[in-house]
Amino acid sequence: METNQTYYTDLITRYFFGEATPGEILDLEAWVRADPANAKIFTEYQATWKTLENNRIESSLNLDHEWNNLSARLKIEENPSQVSVSQLQNPRTNPVNRTSQFVSWSLRVAAIFLLLAIPAYLLIQYLTTPAEKQLSATSGMVEQTLPDGTTVTLNAGATLTYPEHFEGSFRKVTLDGQGWFEVAHNKARPFIIASGNARIRVVGTSFFVNTKTLKNTREVILSTGVVKVYFENKPDEMTILLPGQKAEMATECCSIVKSTNEDANFLAWKTRHIVFTNTPLNEVAAVLSGVYGTSIRLSDDRLSNCRITTTFDKQSLESVFNVLKATLNIQVSNTASGITISGSGCAQNR
Repeated sequence: METNQTYYTDLITRYFFGEATPGEILDLEAWVRADPANAKIFTEYQATWKTLENNRIESSLNLDHEWNNLSARLKIEENPSQVSVSQLQNPRTNPVNRTSQFVSWSLRVAAIFLLLAIPAYLLIQYLTTPAEKQLSATSGMVEQTLPDGTTVTLNAGATLTYPEHFEGSFRKVTLDGQGWFEVAHNKARPFIIASGNARIRVVGTSFFVNTKTLKNTREVILSTGVVKVYFENKPDEMTILLPGQKAEMATECCSIVKSTNEDANFLAWKTRHIVFTNTPLNEVAAVLSGVYGTSIRLSDDRLSNCRITTTFDKQSLESVFNVLKATLNIQVSNTASGITISGSGCAQNR
């Protein structure tokens, strides 16, 4: 089983900042107990965190003490034997003393600056997160290039949430609906799509995702490259997809079913290339509804016996219906709720 070391080091940081969920905390606890090496990593992070916290919450600073420590480290020493008695009695006319005072003052300022600036810098680095942006396909298909060069195409009704710029070990986005991804290759910073507790991880590939299937599952269909799918609370239990394969993720019971993709029209909503091979009319109506974004239904279930074999390529819906009417002897009418296909039906195939 593949070990996701980067995931756990990132989770440790989130744990110390109080951002880990209860499920993630249990996952982290199991990981720490699983291997002494993991426990050592956690202990080292804990020690570093305590040091940072102590510096950050220090309410008052003993600057004289800090100055003495800093002076000792820099080996700044004054030699009284080289200074005359008169100079010691009149520090204003003592050039050595004035120089020493200037150096002392400068280094004190530097010490104060470092003591204040370092915790502030660490706070900014760890707590500042990029602003989120949202891409919504409200009235039709939309396409967008993300900050890392990844191209995303959303089907109507879909929404993608992503950061203004990607930071950290991952390039994480959240998807609701149907989307086609052509991910810019970056092996060092995997691209992760989140939907509920489902996760899709790639480093550079093209694939389709549907988070709103009729079965209430998350569907992933891979075109090129490699995809890893898993659940947030089970990061080590990954399923790997190869081109032409499909994964259905049942989020309620955390199961993943892998199979060969047999849907030739899974990307027809984007390409407008539609293939029907002895396809029942009810399935034809469902595909056309998804591609053209309109409700299409049969007036009679017996029409499902009608089958058709043909291909459409970037044709209008009206042109598609003209072919269907000429081939199957059906009628098409517009209603308030959408488009209705009617007719006498077809003899059942034997």
